Amino acid sequence: MLTLINSTYGTVKGYRRGSLVTLRIDWKSSVQGSWDSGDFGILPEGWRPPTELNFSYGGRDGANQKTIIVRADGVLRYNNQGGVQGPLAFGLAISYGI
Repeated sequence: MLTLINSTYGTVKGYRRGSLVTLRIDWKSSVQGSWDSGDFGILPEGWRPPTELNFSYGGRDGANQKTIIVRADGVLRYNNQGGVQGPLAFGLAISYGI
């Protein structure tokens, strides 16, 4: 896996095989507001989907409900989905075609 985004707040690593991309997001903390959002960073060209994609993250404790958004311009971000949101670390893997 290649490190695509390296931040104080975590990393996004990627693996690509043909037209299938898998991203591994390991984030150290998250915003707490019910509907707040945060940015992971921008994916390099060649790792971006042809259209905006949304993935659900259900969390492990019921306090980290998020939508993970991968935009066609490479912006990678998350949006909290209401209720009480925890500030703790979270991680997930997502796959999509390019």
